[in-house]
Amino acid sequence: MARRPRILILPSLAASLLAFTPLQGVAKNFGAYGTVFPIIEPDFLEEILSRFRAMEENGGLAQMERDMQDRTREYLERPTSLIDLPAAEEYRAFHFDPSITIDRDLADHNGTVFARAGTTVNPLAYSGFSKRIVVIDGDAADQVSFALEEGDELDTLIVIARGAPLDLMRQHGRRFWFDQDGVIGARFGLEHLPSVITRADPLLLIEEIPTGEAAQ
Repeated sequence: MARRPRILILPSLAASLLAFTPLQGVAKNFGAYGTVFPIIEPDFLEEILSRFRAMEENGGLAQMERDMQDRTREYLERPTSLIDLPAAEEYRAFHFDPSITIDRDLADHNGTVFARAGTTVNPLAYSGFSKRIVVIDGDAADQVSFALEEGDELDTLIVIARGAPLDLMRQHGRRFWFDQDGVIGARFGLEHLPSVITRADPLLLIEEIPTGEAAQ
């Protein structure tokens, strides 16, 4: 019987040398080329403090504080309006359902679930809030007059979608609320001003009422 040829798998010469020959003297000093500088990492906090000290000395910090105060005062006097609703030209009324559908189980501090996900809840069923909400353009004198005639602070809240609430308070001795970020206008789907929101359980009644020349 003929012998089968044997296949020998031999390690490469380089692998053999590395496996059995210790590494010796592989590093070599090639000298220095050009100027060598030490690595210095500046202290970040000290850098900030030094800039603040410089701003204190040249008055820059005091100016920055004054600028921030001025911007805050300007915003309080006239907050930024995110909605620009036109004046109502004709009377319109519609109902709004404030119900919400819960997207997850709600539990109390003891872990007892009191509302399951998918449950529809009408906040009016749990709230005693009954004030009329009048949303107006605070820059329109006719709408301001209309809101003031609607009722006092005991039964009416005046919300401005645009204007200067503090200035209106000083003029009329009455609190004016601002629709921050246009939340009320977006939530109730308001399209024209003034809009009057009242309870009409189990819904809300929203009325767009023309004022000024549009009312004539």
